[in-house]
Amino acid sequence: MELQDFVYENLEDKEVLETIGRGEFREMIEQGFIIGLFEGEELKAVRAMYIPPLNDPEHLAEDGRVENRNEVIYSEITFIHPEWRGQGFQTKLGRELIEKVRADGRFKYIFTTVMPTNLPSLKDKLRLGFKIINTKYMYGGKLRHVLQLNLEEPLEVSGEAEIIDYRDTGWMLENGHRHIGTNFNGTDIEYYLKHDE
Repeated sequence: MELQDFVYENLEDKEVLETIGRGEFREMIEQGFIIGLFEGEELKAVRAMYIPPLNDPEHLAEDGRVENRNEVIYSEITFIHPEWRGQGFQTKLGRELIEKVRADGRFKYIFTTVMPTNLPSLKDKLRLGFKIINTKYMYGGKLRHVLQLNLEEPLEVSGEAEIIDYRDTGWMLENGHRHIGTNFNGTDIEYYLKHDE
C-alpha cells in the first residue's frame, strides 16, 4: 500500500490511476496472481491480476461479449517506483503474469482498462497482445479504454483499418464498441471492424 500511495502522490494526472483499497489488495494476494520486484528489502514494482466478483455491475465480460464470467480475469493494477520507470519492468511483469494465468488453466480471457491518454500503459497492454474493444465512461465518470486478451483464439477483425488519432475520444465513444483497436504508432491507433459487425 505504501508503494501505491507513493506512486499516486507522484503522478501529475491523478486520474490515470484508479487506486485500490487494502481489502481488495489483500484479496489479490490471496488469489495468487501478483508479482513484485524488490531492491534489497524495498518493494519497487508490483503487478497483479484479479478475479472479479461474478456479480460486478461493471463486469468487463459484457464489453467482450463473454457469457461465462468464470473464464475472466482482470489485469488489475501496476505500480512502478518512479526511479524504476522506463526500463520495461511493467511489460516484463505482465508477460510473467500472463504465463501464470495460462498455466492455471481456468481462464480464457484477460480484461483491463486504460485511460486513453495514459500512453505508457496503453503501449504496455498492446505490446502484451491486448486489443481495445470499447471506450466508455466508468468508475464514476472516468473515461477508459476496455482492452481484451484472448488466451486461446485471437479476436477476429474485418475490413480496412481506420486510422484514428489517440486523442479522438469522441470517435471512440461513438464507434469503439463496434471496432477493435490494434496497433499504435505513437499518435494513431488502427481500428478494424469486429468480425461479427
